[in-house]
Amino acid sequence: MATENSVKKSDFRLKDFLKSTLFLVILLIGGLAGLYYTFGAVIPPGYMAVRQITFGPGQGFSRKGLGPGYHWTIPFYSKIHLIPSTIQVLNFHYGQAGYGEPGPLEIKTSDGADVSVDITVLSRFYQKPSEEKGKEHGGPADLITNVGASEERWKNQIVGVASDELKQGLSSLLTGEFYNPHKREEALRLAYSRMNERLKAFGISIEAVLLRRYIYRDPRIDDAIFNKNLQDQEKNLKEVSGQLAEAQAKLEREAAEWDAKNATLKVEGENQSRILRSEGALLQAQAEAEADLRVAKAQAEVDRLKAHALSQSVGAGVYVARETAPIIESLKGGIVSGVDPYDLKIWAEKLGVDRK
Repeated sequence: MATENSVKKSDFRLKDFLKSTLFLVILLIGGLAGLYYTFGAVIPPGYMAVRQITFGPGQGFSRKGLGPGYHWTIPFYSKIHLIPSTIQVLNFHYGQAGYGEPGPLEIKTSDGADVSVDITVLSRFYQKPSEEKGKEHGGPADLITNVGASEERWKNQIVGVASDELKQGLSSLLTGEFYNPHKREEALRLAYSRMNERLKAFGISIEAVLLRRYIYRDPRIDDAIFNKNLQDQEKNLKEVSGQLAEAQAKLEREAAEWDAKNATLKVEGENQSRILRSEGALLQAQAEAEADLRVAKAQAEVDRLKAHALSQSVGAGVYVARETAPIIESLKGGIVSGVDPYDLKIWAEKLGVDRK
């Protein structure tokens, strides 16, 4: 029994030790986590931050924004203000007033027409003061110091400046010029430039201004401009059709001229070919005739030289007589007197064979 009691007491002591150790570990982790979040702050992705020192020598805002991650902070001595680092979208859109977005821009044209315009403004906040395209701009500290530390104030600042500059730029257009994309873009570029001039000191950059839709309050204006544009397009269509017909006629004339030139060149080529072939045949015949003549002359010369050689050799008379015997045998008629028919020497002399 004593042994069992001692074992049970040992188990109880071990369990108490483990519980105490686990409690201390949890307490230590909780303390570290508390210190971590008390003396630091986490900046999430898509944001930057400005550290504010509330009192002391370094009182004020940090000039450069802090990137995402963990950053130190001391309670009552410093604060961390989050600022979006991504593109901010502001929509001036019909039907959105009262839902966190301004309504459409109401523009009065220079000739008195009312136009509702839907526009999107894209903006972002600079991470630090610097110089861009030769012009200085502010940073996040300027934004918080001059505008405020809340997103609502930043948005209201952009809305106010954008509304003023866009109205001023677009109201310079005539009613019909809203249909002209070049005129619209020129007015928007001017407003875009002025917006950046006014907002850069606060560390705000306007990235783009996009005009999505415009509606004339008086539908008759839409109809009149549509009809006018339709007439202009029909006029342009007629002009283009006339130019097209003229171009087609010119093309046909050019094609006919070139066809005639090609036919003429073909006939000239065929005639030239015939002439060249005739000249070639003539040259070939002349060459063949000259060759035949040379061969005949050469053969005659060979025969002459052969005859001369034979006439100078011993027994030439016998050879000539033998060669001429068949000829004499074929002779019919005539009288040869005083010649021994079997004396070849006399026959050779009678036939004029010179024996030297």
